[in-house]
Amino acid sequence: MDHQENHPHSQEPSTAPTGLKAEVSSFFKEASAYLQLRSELFTIEAKEAGQVYGKKSSLVLLSAGLLLISYLLLLAALIGILAAALDPEQTLTLANWTGASLILAALHLILGFLLFKKAKKIGQDQRFFEYTRNELQKEQEWLKHKKKR
Repeated sequence: MDHQENHPHSQEPSTAPTGLKAEVSSFFKEASAYLQLRSELFTIEAKEAGQVYGKKSSLVLLSAGLLLISYLLLLAALIGILAAALDPEQTLTLANWTGASLILAALHLILGFLLFKKAKKIGQDQRFFEYTRNELQKEQEWLKHKKKR
């Protein structure tokens, strides 16, 4: 049995690099891994928020389109009413294209407002980036705790 084998000073030196260069390298590796995890969490939460806001914005755009169509139909109806009012030979009636235009304008107006109201409700009860905010808050509390020491 070799006596040097059990002696604590006879162990071979560690091959792991030591010193400032090794510490800085280790720090950057750990910081990189930390930032990568943070960015993955942020990406996941951003996708969730993007889906909600994408749906919301598409409903708002559709609502705006319906309201624009309603406005144009209302203008057309007003032109018809004005033309009938200015022509003494013509009787003012809504049983023609003018009435149809007013009915369609009212339908588009109602649908536009309903969609806008629905879009307004989407995402109201959701908090976006909640996990990221919680993690940042935990880190701030940890840093405050460390500063007190």
